Amino acid sequence: MRKPLTATIIGLALALTACGTNNSSAQSALPSGPIVIGVSQALTGDKSDPGTAINQGYAVWAKQVNDAGGLLGHQVQLKVYDNQSLADTAVSQYERLVTVDKVNLLVGPFSSALTIPTSAVAEKYKMAFVEGAGGAPAVFQRKFKYIFFVQPAVAEKQADPFVNYILSLPADQRPKSAAYPQQDDPFVSATEDGAQARLEAAGIKTAYKQVYPPTQTDFASIAAAVKHSAADIVLGGTIFDDAVAQVQAYSAIHYQPKAIYFTSGPSTTGPFKQALADKVSGIMTGDGWVQSSKEPGNAKFVADYLKLFPNKDNLVPGEAAEGYSVGQVMAAAVKATQSVDNTKIANWLHGHKVSTVQGEIGWDELGRPQGSYLLEQWQNGIVHVVAPKGDPNKDADPVYPKPDW
Repeated sequence: MRKPLTATIIGLALALTACGTNNSSAQSALPSGPIVIGVSQALTGDKSDPGTAINQGYAVWAKQVNDAGGLLGHQVQLKVYDNQSLADTAVSQYERLVTVDKVNLLVGPFSSALTIPTSAVAEKYKMAFVEGAGGAPAVFQRKFKYIFFVQPAVAEKQADPFVNYILSLPADQRPKSAAYPQQDDPFVSATEDGAQARLEAAGIKTAYKQVYPPTQTDFASIAAAVKHSAADIVLGGTIFDDAVAQVQAYSAIHYQPKAIYFTSGPSTTGPFKQALADKVSGIMTGDGWVQSSKEPGNAKFVADYLKLFPNKDNLVPGEAAEGYSVGQVMAAAVKATQSVDNTKIANWLHGHKVSTVQGEIGWDELGRPQGSYLLEQWQNGIVHVVAPKGDPNKDADPVYPKPDW
């Protein structure tokens, strides 16, 4: 029997923390040269689209800081390795960043699957690990002191706005059944399981559920099974490539769910639209940011991103905003403590909130943010905020049922 990926990742992380907590490599004094920030990122492999996007957010933030004179008078330098979307490689690279490259600060990779083991490296060396893409329960259950997740809320809450919307529908419009095809991934599992429990409690039956490996590329059989189940709605537990492949497979067999929600993929806006064209219409996701956000500094972030990374659709991926927000949080802590002392930085973050392009974010004692997500939907070629009703960024109403493929 294949060992679940999540269990493998957690086992690796526990082994790392058991090795000790020597902090001799932590760089607490301000350097004479640039402040070096290290990251192992998924620039190739199955997580490369969102991984590249979050790294672009880091790059935009670093350029803005350097153009404005630096951080505490020092230029910022990003030291980036490509982990190829592999956990073992990411762990080795963070070890190298701390012990060989002797970077001053660390920021996190894309995905909970990579954050769980790599955050154990940061904890071992007592280095603040500010990260924008690791919100699964397993990230926080080890009670680490140095990790801070920079999104509005944790994974268990990501689909709440979607579930709330579905349950708000009149009884004669509400779906009667749902399908849950999902990747074996810790963030995905937390999001999907939470949504499934709430929908089942409300009487929406589970017509289909299947967990597939991250290496899955052919979704024909899964799409056929979902169609055969006659599920009214689909909650796809996806990262990116699998979200694209699911849509293509459903479209090929003319399966038309009333609503489709993906945990990740739709917010990686440029590549998602490039891959699916008009088929993006009606697809929903949960996120903490939208390109049209009214948060302070967002307009400049969007403009600077499009200058550095122009694209024909003028779209900024949500993961780029997450990376940029990580930079904002790290900068706020460095300025407040007037240092790159990682213990001081972690202590300060535990007691303060920081304004980001995703809104104001604060953390509990385990590094978990305390806010909530937005429900977003692709309409007319762009992503709109469609819920909750009172959010200032809401700029459209949900389209339900969604348009046909």
